[in-house]
Amino acid sequence: MTADGRSTMGNMSRLREAVEQSEFDAVIAISPENVRYAGDVFISSQVWARDRLALVVWSKGREPVFIQCNEEEGYVRENSWITDIRSYVEFKTSPAYMLAELLEEMNLGRGQIGIETDMLVLRYYRELMERLPNLKLGGCQDLFARVRMLKTPREIEVIAGGFRGTEQALHDTFTSVTIGETEKSLSNRLADAIMRQGADSISINHINAGPNTGYPHATASDYKVKKGDIVKADAGGLYSEYYSNVGRTAKVGKPNEEDQSIWRRLRAIHHEIISMLRPGALGRDLFGKAVQLHEQAGLPFPYAHNGHGIGLNIHERPIISPIEDIPYAPNMLSTVETRVRWPGKVGYHMEDLVLISESGPVVLSDRFDNEEILVI
Repeated sequence: MTADGRSTMGNMSRLREAVEQSEFDAVIAISPENVRYAGDVFISSQVWARDRLALVVWSKGREPVFIQCNEEEGYVRENSWITDIRSYVEFKTSPAYMLAELLEEMNLGRGQIGIETDMLVLRYYRELMERLPNLKLGGCQDLFARVRMLKTPREIEVIAGGFRGTEQALHDTFTSVTIGETEKSLSNRLADAIMRQGADSISINHINAGPNTGYPHATASDYKVKKGDIVKADAGGLYSEYYSNVGRTAKVGKPNEEDQSIWRRLRAIHHEIISMLRPGALGRDLFGKAVQLHEQAGLPFPYAHNGHGIGLNIHERPIISPIEDIPYAPNMLSTVETRVRWPGKVGYHMEDLVLISESGPVVLSDRFDNEEILVI
């Protein structure tokens, strides 16, 4: 919600408060994800034309300013809540020079400015500092990350809907597998199914069978599905620029005793880690528990994480990792990703979306129940 009452996907009041309380005189969003969040509009050319910068400049005590290429001006004016929109002509005016002019206009030529330093390329950095040599730049990506951790009801609705749509697409694909078809055929059908479930585009499409399930993100190949194969998928789409990321497993034919034993142990680990997703818990403690549970279950655990926040980026903090120290809080979302793989032999994978709430964890990916290995 904005100051004038306009409904936005993200929490603009929280972002405004973060800017006001920061050490910076102004904060600048430069990545496609944070421009999308702050401006409430997605400019796709930011992704495939990286020198065509779009920026949201948010100064303390002021309303934000949107800078973008003139080709996008009409779209931005129609869709963004921001009213102060400045345009530059591509190949004629550098966006860095326009940014410098704006900062001078704001009397911030000597200011302490926060910018996404992991996104500002050297060329534009040099141009900016050439115009404003007394500018003091610092990284503000953590400010945006912390604001975006807490999801609005609209964000939760979109992300949960994306997960459920992806689950349905996986179920439809798994249940139509035929012996002798290739992984490429499965991948194409899965992509179509995700799009039919409302995705704007495909973000992840890893579906494999047999020995290729032993790899985490193998490209779909000409391998032909055989009776007795495990079929494993890690897939997702972009729904209003928000990611889904679902893991599911099936078996061509009845699971054998080994399949069932491994799956029971994995499911027990999965449920235990989900139960720990409560306000105040730390990702590093969940990770340590996952390591312990895998060891007790006799299953290898060579992984760097066991789940992650998700939103405009596929991996957002907090992450279930050995170094995560940000406490979980109500309205955060996290995946729990429980898996085991033996490269070139077989792998099993489950990944679900969980809402952290005051009353405990709520599993939102509830369209495709994978409590038991799906039999194809």
